[in-house]
Amino acid sequence: MKLALLSALVASAAAFAPAPQAAQTTALNMDMKDQIGAQAPIGYFDPLGFIQNGPYGSPEENFRHYRGVEVKHGRIAMAATVGMLVQQTTRFEGYISPSADLKFSDLPNGLGALEAVPLAGWVQMIVVIGLHEVFIKERPNRAPGDFGTGYFGFTMDDQSSKQLSSLSAEVSNGRLAMLGILGMFASEVINGEVLAETKIFG
Repeated sequence: MKLALLSALVASAAAFAPAPQAAQTTALNMDMKDQIGAQAPIGYFDPLGFIQNGPYGSPEENFRHYRGVEVKHGRIAMAATVGMLVQQTTRFEGYISPSADLKFSDLPNGLGALEAVPLAGWVQMIVVIGLHEVFIKERPNRAPGDFGTGYFGFTMDDQSSKQLSSLSAEVSNGRLAMLGILGMFASEVINGEVLAETKIFG
């Protein structure tokens, strides 16, 4: 009798399980639409369901991971875009590798510089990136991408409207920079010309 009653309860619970899940999914999607980055003209954009079906746990954890990765890569892309433009016309004085008698001014523009950098230079960059990943972590109770290091000496912990506007601009500019730097690379590969040889600088 107890077994039959337990089976009936389990069956009843299973029959009604999808409804709360659907409500939870709807509520989550509404929350995601209010997050920084879900803004015009695209708004909330997750056609492949990475937030709901990602491998990092709950949808909230998936969102935190993907947003943190987006912010980090956006910052790298912004720095890369500025660096790509500056190096077309300006070079640092001195040697990038004294042992190889290689100066910064000797490096070619664009993707050609990747092959010109000595192996020791690549090792140094990889070590620095690895140390950054190991020792500088996101703070679990803060916004994705907040590593507690501040922005050029300014803290961003007050959640004011000005701060939220700045964070929203960072996400938007990071996305544009990722497209921009990829566009520069693609243009060089397709046309065989670095930026300094195009009409932009020529």
